[in-house]
Amino acid sequence: MHLYFYYEGNDQNAAQPVDDLNRLSPVDITLPVVAFLLLNYIPIHSSTPFNFIDWMNHIRTIFCFAKPPNVCFHHECERFDAQYLKEAIGNVDVLRVDSEVTLIYSKKVLKYFNTPNELFLERNPLEEVSETRKLFIQNFKMFEFDDVYSLDDLLMVNSEKIRFRHPIPQKKFNRFVKLWINGSNQRQQYMLLAINKNDFASGEVYLSGVRRIEMSEEAKQEIREKHRLMKSVDMIKIKRKDGTIAVIGTKNSGNTLYVHFIVQH
Repeated sequence: MHLYFYYEGNDQNAAQPVDDLNRLSPVDITLPVVAFLLLNYIPIHSSTPFNFIDWMNHIRTIFCFAKPPNVCFHHECERFDAQYLKEAIGNVDVLRVDSEVTLIYSKKVLKYFNTPNELFLERNPLEEVSETRKLFIQNFKMFEFDDVYSLDDLLMVNSEKIRFRHPIPQKKFNRFVKLWINGSNQRQQYMLLAINKNDFASGEVYLSGVRRIEMSEEAKQEIREKHRLMKSVDMIKIKRKDGTIAVIGTKNSGNTLYVHFIVQH
């Protein structure tokens, strides 16, 4: 089950900043409503009105949904009370908070929906470094973070799979690789991150000082197929001191070098 919270309509105040809450009219989802769907462009209405909680229970019963839903918060979702949504929905499997969502509301979402299996966060609403660190050390199955992050954040992340969209300097990635070789990030299985190529020194390679193991084309192709990587992704291997192997795949794209860090077991 996928639940999307947003507002779609003609808002005369839409040009105001996204953090201006005055233009958002609250939605009372405790009131019963008649739902509808479009079938061949013809609206089909339900015969019985339900409030949001009753609709959730009705849908779960009819379609036998036992797994927690995936929940996405998009622009102007601030119209919905986050605490009430949590009470109505319960635990979620995947939580996504878009960058258009206000920082205040994003923080509320993280407060109430605090146990997802997967978290996709485009903006960091947490003011304190300690709060951000608490987020990073949670053991998500998948954690995507699109805002600025530090090397310490990178080393503290405790999820199986990670995606970082904000580009970092190559030196920060080099430092991470060397610390990984010495035993950091034990739980990590896969990571995607971006390196800013603008700060590459002339003649300097992105893995300077790291001993690399070359791979055959057959081995590279096997990794590409297993992880659904493009044919243009090149790769090498590195080895941790305990013998664990990681594959580092790279893809050039303009001023950015995309890096796939894949731990082999």
